[in-house]
Amino acid sequence: MEQQNWINEILESTNGITPVMPDAKLFSKIQNRIESQKTVEPQWIWLVAASVILLVTLNIHFVFSKSSKKEEASELIASSLIKSNQLY
Repeated sequence: MEQQNWINEILESTNGITPVMPDAKLFSKIQNRIESQKTVEPQWIWLVAASVILLVTLNIHFVFSKSSKKEEASELIASSLIKSNQLY
């Protein structure tokens, strides 16, 4: 109960506060700066696109190179096995 009273007292302490209005020129200047920074420069878009293409290409290359190496290794093992059952 005491904790609830304390919470209510804190919440009610903001009732008398009046909102502060910023200077109109300063506010418009800040908003213009925010709006101008929302755009992404084309060089960054091209850099990200090139990086994604490079990563996809490398992944495809490594996936197919590992599968061909496994086939070569299994063929090597199969060819080196003894075909006869004579152990002496």
